[in-house]
Amino acid sequence: MQDEATHEEKYSHEGTFWENGRSIGDLEHSTQDMAQERKDIIKYALGLNIRDIRTYAGFKGDLLVEITSNDKEVIAKIKAWAENLDMKTVLKENPMTKLYEIFCITPDDVYELNLEKK
Repeated sequence: MQDEATHEEKYSHEGTFWENGRSIGDLEHSTQDMAQERKDIIKYALGLNIRDIRTYAGFKGDLLVEITSNDKEVIAKIKAWAENLDMKTVLKENPMTKLYEIFCITPDDVYELNLEKK
């Protein structure tokens, strides 16, 4: 029978890149709530005829809400709503599949603070 280590020993992060040996869920930026603008655009989009919606962080640290629809007018409504919330927007159209995408972008405060330190 193999030597069974405790859960804490088996999954200890001490000596790794994690801050003070804490898991990522315990890091300060992981405990922040989603920005109100992102919540508002998601709530608005869910009331429209959309195909898909997802939210993620971009490679430059921006926080994105990506919304896909088959209806170009729906994307135009979401664009107007997002810009009313002071979000930047980027539109993408795929003429082959007739899918329209909008990326609603807000800057991430954590990323901006990291840039100022350098």
